[in-house]
Amino acid sequence: MGIFVKICGLANAADVAAVAALKPDALGFVLWPKSKRAVRPEQVAEWTRDLPPGLLKVGVVVDESVADIRRAVDVAQLDVIQWHGFPSLGKADAGFFQALEKTLSGVSKLWKVVRLDRETTPPPAFVDALVLDSYSPAAPGGTGQTVDWTAARAFVAASRTKVLLAGGLRAENIAEAIRAVRPWGVDVSSGVEAQPGKKDLAAVKRFIETCRAM
Repeated sequence: MGIFVKICGLANAADVAAVAALKPDALGFVLWPKSKRAVRPEQVAEWTRDLPPGLLKVGVVVDESVADIRRAVDVAQLDVIQWHGFPSLGKADAGFFQALEKTLSGVSKLWKVVRLDRETTPPPAFVDALVLDSYSPAAPGGTGQTVDWTAARAFVAASRTKVLLAGGLRAENIAEAIRAVRPWGVDVSSGVEAQPGKKDLAAVKRFIETCRAM
């Protein structure tokens, strides 16, 4: 299998349909109400009703309760929860992750975001993948800031868990990023936007085609 490609920050029905037709591996939806790309689980359910088989639906959450996460999974029929701790990834304790593991078991997978300059503790054992993103005190993701690729490569090499690279990716630098970091997958949002919540479909197409050619 080639590199896994996730297009995140989808915020309207037209973009969902158009991006799905370009055949990434996953579509990401930001369920954090304070985001410029925020959507509701009910909208995700409506927009993704006719998605082709195998295209994963990822719900991006930020410090939501276990109950709210389970509701989002049930309403939107999410395949993956991408969990961002904000402002500190250390905020959630072991009990939170144990409860989250229980509620997601058999329902969907969990990806956890890691900021290399802020988190040093190992991830929960049941995490299915890690997402390397840049840190910003203003937002938990989608900042467009590039990760340190040298540090990211060392992290990927040492990780026993699959790793997606995020942070500052775009069609113009994705080939270099993949060669430098060698991640399992890549995750892009702001780098393929015309504006927050509206995709530049030509940029999405170039991004996916470049990844597929690697």
